[in-house]
Amino acid sequence: MARLRLGRKGVSEVYATVILTSVTMSMIVAAVFFAQLNLVAQSEATEFENGKASMVSLAQMIESLRTDKGAAAYTRFSINSGGLALTPGTESIRLKVEDDEKTVVWDLGTVNLIRLRGGGGVSGSFFQVLQGDKSIDAKDDLLDRYVMIRPNNPGPMGVVYQEWDRGAWVVVDFGRIRVVPSGTSPCTDNGLIWYRVNNVHITYFKIVWGEFSGSDTFDVCVRVKDVKTYPPEKFYSSEVTVSVERGTASNPMHYSDSYSVSSSNVAATLVYLTVVEVEVSVR
Repeated sequence: MARLRLGRKGVSEVYATVILTSVTMSMIVAAVFFAQLNLVAQSEATEFENGKASMVSLAQMIESLRTDKGAAAYTRFSINSGGLALTPGTESIRLKVEDDEKTVVWDLGTVNLIRLRGGGGVSGSFFQVLQGDKSIDAKDDLLDRYVMIRPNNPGPMGVVYQEWDRGAWVVVDFGRIRVVPSGTSPCTDNGLIWYRVNNVHITYFKIVWGEFSGSDTFDVCVRVKDVKTYPPEKFYSSEVTVSVERGTASNPMHYSDSYSVSSSNVAATLVYLTVVEVEVSVR
């Protein structure tokens, strides 16, 4: 009887088997779940790294386009966890050229951005320059450094950077102007009296939107939609100052830069402005 009473206080083999099986299954499910999470995170991280390389390639491709209407190229993105966004700009960009007697201002509209969002498992809560001066560690410093490209401040027309904005993003930004002094040439106003002028060529790549469709695998096509060459502005001076201002309506001079172009033995300066309108389509 004593043995019988003692046996009743134990756990039956059936209950023990059920408990051990439940614990084992729970551990297996948890292990599979965390392994799946790890695989998804690694997949999203790999996809984001490939996306960063593709965004740099896209910026280089736009800049290398021939400035002829209709010139085109494309690159391919594979995006499952993130997304590609063509973001309307909020910052305007303005160009001003002046000497002691004359000032000319061109309002070039807003700066549109090409943005790539990483998946939810991508950790990238920091700023990093992917194309441009990679020693810069702040967005404001990067955009201020590259608001104007000139001989004593060289760099790409399209900078690419990674930032954190409620997720990891990669941004292609063409919000800058290139100024190239291209030497002197003879000029005449009436065909009788000739004199030498200094020539300054200014170029701006304006990003505009085309079609947007597709999923998972995208062909991003860039095409020169239009090339607008403004009539040359003539300044009767051997030196002009070129200024660029970029900012929002509340802060129109958030980023600014100026550059003086001069040459000896010239009677005037001719300034040429070319705006290359690049259409970005996603299909």
